[in-house]
Amino acid sequence: MKYSNGFSLFLFFVLTIFTSLPTDASEYLKEIVRANDLYSEKRYAQSAQAYESLINKGVRNGYLYYNLANTYIRMGKTGPAVLNYIHARKWIPRDENLEANLKFAIQQTQDKIEPPAPGTLSTLFFWSNDFNLNELIYLAIGLNFVFWVSLALWLYFPSLKIIRNALFCFLLLSFFSIGVKLKNESDFKLGVVLVKSVEVKSGRAEDAVTLFQLHEGALVTVTDKYENWLEVRLNDEQKGWVPKNSMGT
Repeated sequence: MKYSNGFSLFLFFVLTIFTSLPTDASEYLKEIVRANDLYSEKRYAQSAQAYESLINKGVRNGYLYYNLANTYIRMGKTGPAVLNYIHARKWIPRDENLEANLKFAIQQTQDKIEPPAPGTLSTLFFWSNDFNLNELIYLAIGLNFVFWVSLALWLYFPSLKIIRNALFCFLLLSFFSIGVKLKNESDFKLGVVLVKSVEVKSGRAEDAVTLFQLHEGALVTVTDKYENWLEVRLNDEQKGWVPKNSMGT
């Protein structure tokens, strides 16, 4: 299992370029350095608190979630670790170390439930799995700009017709990829059990029939919510309701 505790300057660059910082960026750099130093000193509880503080302040970055998950693994908290690896995966889907660490964390859980397999659309638009939503949007914007430039040039150079048509096809694919990404994120909202164990009920009541039990770190698909209850599903046969405060999403 690979850990990351030397991201200070890299994270500062990423946060400065891609994140809207509500306060002075130098303060965030200090917090990142402090969190990493605490991790290096094996003061994991304080390190996790420092990373959580950044996230609570509105910073959204894959490497923050990744480092936080690594810290929770060191603390033996598999639930929060799996949850933050899942959050990190949304932002840095191509990171091989992240995938390895997520698999490692899942193997430490009692239920050992793997993330759900990609749906049909994800399989057809397989490249969309390797990009986060922001990257797909930036790609579509770039292709749109290049397409209109090629369209203007085509008026003067008819031989560019093939290039124009190819760019138009790529532009359409980029739009479809964004749609697929949005649909997947709305249809397959993952949840992680954060308590030691939870009983999955047949209905939204404590006295409802217990269908099965899940343990800390178990990955489920959240399909519905009602007041203080979440409907979760493992597969077509295994689904039910759990208290909202037992899950992280």
